[in-house]
Formats: sequence, structure tokens, C-alpha cells
Amino acid sequence: MVAETADILARLVGFPTISAASNLSLLDYVEEEVTRFGARVRRFPNAEGDKANLLVSVGPDEPGGIVLSGHTDVVPTDGQIWTGNPFELRRQNDRLIGRGATDMKGFLACCLAALPTISAQGLRRPVHFAFSYDEEVGCTGVGPMAEWIGSSALAPKFAVIGEPSSMEFVSAHKGGLIGWATVKGKPGHSSQPDRYVNAVMVASQLVAFIETLRVGMRDGPFFEGLDPPYSTIQVNQIAGGSHGNIVAETCRFFWEMRIIPGQSPDAVFDTIKRYAHDVLEPAMHRVDPGTGIMFEVQASIPALAPNDDTDLERDILALLGKSQTLRVPYGSEAGIFQQAGIPSMIIGPGDIADAHQPDESIGVLELSDCVEFLTRLTRTYC
Repeated sequence: MVAETADILARLVGFPTISAASNLSLLDYVEEEVTRFGARVRRFPNAEGDKANLLVSVGPDEPGGIVLSGHTDVVPTDGQIWTGNPFELRRQNDRLIGRGATDMKGFLACCLAALPTISAQGLRRPVHFAFSYDEEVGCTGVGPMAEWIGSSALAPKFAVIGEPSSMEFVSAHKGGLIGWATVKGKPGHSSQPDRYVNAVMVASQLVAFIETLRVGMRDGPFFEGLDPPYSTIQVNQIAGGSHGNIVAETCRFFWEMRIIPGQSPDAVFDTIKRYAHDVLEPAMHRVDPGTGIMFEVQASIPALAPNDDTDLERDILALLGKSQTLRVPYGSEAGIFQQAGIPSMIIGPGDIADAHQPDESIGVLELSDCVEFLTRLTRTYC
């Protein structure tokens, strides 16, 4: 089974599905593979028609069953030093190296490698593979597919999202809200700054306010098991101004927040917008009504909260041979499936520390363990 899984992974890695590129050729390959086992397929294309989510179903067309989900896109390799072609899988000792090997084509390969056994088990409930796009740019692609699954007659019992977790059961993670703030000022000669509106200076006030929110978040609320166990917010990119002696006309910065389950990212965002519009803009408008502060949300990623079904959690831990679940600070598509009404969790091969790195790799034994787990999981619940 290791050889078969590695062969499938090699095919998947060979499709350079960075988020800026199409994933349709990869989906064509997957469809060709799964239809040999009587699978039903459904695509959810994006508006441009160059990408799609793919839902693959095997077994009876009935409610129940489970969803096994992973994203098809990978991060770019630009600026990284690889010791070989990132899109040509190669083996080094007990590791398989290639872009996406860990994040997360390894899990997709495990799903496809397990399919012959799964489809031959005499399924009483369906197994659904949900392969998405644009996870790496803020989980912006999977929504329509997750919502359709959650609102349809499929009514799956739960979903496993195969993000790299070293085959640990991740039951909770933070949510995220990310975007840009743009300050439009009024330019002029820097010798008379009070006649104009300096966008860089206004942006610095807004960044300073965000810093006060960040410091305040250390006081809670808390969600134990996460590191750190409180929400965070920060600014990681900023650019503005055109010349050293011209009052800056524009300034733009990127903000991101990672919010614990149970706390609202929208409430934090509203606090920032109120400060911008009620405190900063009035002084700007007194100089020029055409100035202002604009916000653009790039992506919103729901947090993943522990599922209410403790029996399900206990039983899957037993299948894994584990004693407890983990909670992680990063986000994933799991919160989107949960928001769509599908109990969700993260279990996948590979170490998250290897994701996005040059010479990204995954252990062959982890792939084997994952295939065996998927076989046991589907035999138990389907």
C-alpha cells in the first residue's frame, strides 16, 4: 500500500496547483481515478471557471456517512531553495519530498489509495471526499461546497479535515479575520503639515490602537489548550507616502487577528472601525472631507470548537490509539464545515512544521498509518 500511495502522491505533486493557478487538471485526474470505483462526482466551480471544489461520493446515495476533506492548492516556491524540482516527488530514505507532500496532498493521496478497499467494504453509508481550492489564501474556496453538503440531504455524521497533525486528533483551533486598511489623506508640502492630512501619521495612530487591543487580549478571555490561550491581533505589512518632503497622501497596512472559539472576530473588527470613523476621521474631515479610512476584509475563517458529541470523540481517539485531543492556534477549513452544521475535526498525516518549507516532505510510514486509519474509520461508521 505504501508504493501505491506514493505513486498517487507523485501524480498529485506533479500538478503545480499553487493558489494563483488552476486546479482543474488535478481534478480531472481524480475523477478519472474515482469513477473506476463507481463514484459519483459533483463540481463546485469558481466564478471564473478556472478552479473548482470536487465532491466524490461512494456507497449508497443515502443520508449519513462521513466526509474526508482536503485542499488541492499549495503555496508557491518562489524565493525558496530546493534541492530538486518541487513538483517532482522524490524519495530520500523514509521521506517523500515535494511541494504539497505534507500540506496537504499527502492526505489526498491517502484518500485515493484507500478508495479501492473502502468501496469494496459493502458500504451501508456513503463516504464523501471533499477536495477544495484556495485554502492557502484564506480558506476562500471551500464555502459553497461545505454549505451545500450541510444543507443537503447528505446529512453526514461528521467530517475529517486532513490537515497535517501527525495523525493526532485536533478538536479546536482559532478563527481568523484578515484584511487591509487604507488611509486616504491630503498631500502637500511638508513645511506646512497642518494644512494637509498625513496618511502615514493617521495610519500610525490606528496601528497604535490595534496594539492596545493586542495587549488587552492577554487578559482574556481564555481557551485552554491553545498557545497562546487568548486571541491575538497584529499588523504585519505597511506602506505609504511618496517622498520625504511631501505629506503622505496614502498609507495601507495589512492586519490579521486570530480569535479563540467563542469570541467574535466581528466584534473586534467593529471596535477598530469605530475608532477609525469616530475618533480619527472627524479631524481628517475638518481639513478635507475627501479624506478617510477604508477597510477591506480579505478572508474570514471560523474557529473550530470542540464537538458536543463526546462519545464520537472517545471512539475516534480509540481508533487512533490516542488518549486525548489537541488544540492548535492556526486555522483551517474545519471551522467552515462546522459552521455549515457538520461536526468536524482535524486528523491528517505529516507535521505542520514541514508545511510551506523548502524540501517539504512527509514520512512514508505516516502515509501508511493514515490509509489504515481511513479504512478503519469508514469500516466503523459506514
